[in-house]
Amino acid sequence: DERFLCPWPDCKSTFKKIYNLKSHYKIHLGIKPYECPECIQRFARSHDLTRHRRSHQGIKLHECEICRKRFTRSDAVDRHKE
Repeated sequence: DERFLCPWPDCKSTFKKIYNLKSHYKIHLGIKPYECPECIQRFARSHDLTRHRRSHQGIKLHECEICRKRFTRSDAVDRHKE
């Protein structure tokens, strides 16, 4: 199973598809073509913009199974549970 390693110094990210590596590499280069129309924050990848826009829309897809509090991002649930 071939994996593509990010060539950026000290970056250990690997990807199954070259497309994903190229998309990731934009972060290192500071290329951010996707702009939020609500707050003008910019993103290197379209899916990061999509995820960010949920915060403006109040969409909370991720729930803590202990207390039922909802969050826009799964990593926020993880931090909440710590």
